[in-house]
Amino acid sequence: MGIVTLGVSQGAATAKTLPRATSTTIQEWNWDTVEDDPGENATVPIAIRAFEKQYPGVKVVNSEMTLEEQDDKLPLAFSSKSGAPTVSQTNEGFGSMGRLVTDGELMPLAKYNKIYNWFKRVGPLSLQFNSFTTNGKEFGLGTVYGIPDSGTVVGIYYNKKLLSAVGGKVPTSWSTFINDLALLHKHGHVALSYAQGNPTAYQPVHTLYTIANEFVPAKKQSDFVFHIGKQSIDTSGFVKAATVFQQWAKDGYFSPGYAGLSDAQALNQFTTGKAGFFIEGSWYAGPIYQALKNNAGFWCPKTVTGGPGEGWSIPTNSPHPTLAAEWINTMLSPAIQATLIKYGDVPVVKPSAAALAAASPELRSAALGWSTAALDNTLVPYLDYATPNFLTQEMAGVEELLAGQETPVALMKSLQSDYTQYWATQS
Repeated sequence: MGIVTLGVSQGAATAKTLPRATSTTIQEWNWDTVEDDPGENATVPIAIRAFEKQYPGVKVVNSEMTLEEQDDKLPLAFSSKSGAPTVSQTNEGFGSMGRLVTDGELMPLAKYNKIYNWFKRVGPLSLQFNSFTTNGKEFGLGTVYGIPDSGTVVGIYYNKKLLSAVGGKVPTSWSTFINDLALLHKHGHVALSYAQGNPTAYQPVHTLYTIANEFVPAKKQSDFVFHIGKQSIDTSGFVKAATVFQQWAKDGYFSPGYAGLSDAQALNQFTTGKAGFFIEGSWYAGPIYQALKNNAGFWCPKTVTGGPGEGWSIPTNSPHPTLAAEWINTMLSPAIQATLIKYGDVPVVKPSAAALAAASPELRSAALGWSTAALDNTLVPYLDYATPNFLTQEMAGVEELLAGQETPVALMKSLQSDYTQYWATQS
């Protein structure tokens, strides 16, 4: 198939030409299963075709896996030249990217930024979420190890038809949303499509975060995640959030049998018109719009949880790092960024007016929520980035909370204990 010349493309900063590569196969790994991110799941094959057309000497082998599979597989695979892929997504935070940085398994991306100008294109917020000190001990500063192609916000999807049927209103404030939940339940509808069974995604923690945003300032939460100053989750605001969450379970607002439902089942319940609300990320905008059309809406409260999508990283042992850099650059190209919004994701690079106009109303709301929150500093990082074990403990704690086996106070004390113990070992 001949020689492939790798040139700078799609918004690169200089005309520098990268080294040549002979005909080869590259391994690309991602966390874009159809359940976790249907928009990017639809986009990656299109990106592969574009990449292979641009570089006909290269064959891209795509491997998608869940976050749990990534957490299990990446540290060992990245440690050897025979096991490492060419390029891979790595989830932000200590549990994934932090472990890989600590073990020296990720390549700093500054040298490629000099060629492609990635840092300016994705913006400082996206870089903060993909940065660690080189020892892996401090998150949110230091060296950039990942480049995301999308943004995410967790918001509140709603069914306009059901709300109208019970005399509810489209939510524009927290009080309206709370009143709608009560009205839906009173009239015999599932107020909130919710799941925490296996396999499930992260609706339990995303719901807790959404409630917490009403009671805890964005800066306080952000400082907690990035360990700025003396921070605690064992506060009245977080306890209040857990109390509200527990009360919703007691009031019967959730899907019947939610403890055994999967994320796909919760999504299906909402998209088939059987629930009034669904709290989840902007990455579900595509399938929700396809199912409910204009009966669906998406509300971003003033303070929202979110951040960039998982970053693309180059393993230290990548067999073809220059091709990996070209793959990342392809994902930031105007064509692929427009494809992301077409299939229901918020592109990390600001979309054109035409691309935004063609998006669903839900996705326009999500894109506006992402950009507004990023500019206003009201975007809260996912709290589970705070320590390597935080997500595991939090998911288990929420399950016990809603089952009445743990109090809101005890949950927050437990999470703070994990946080305190972890940071005591990092000094």
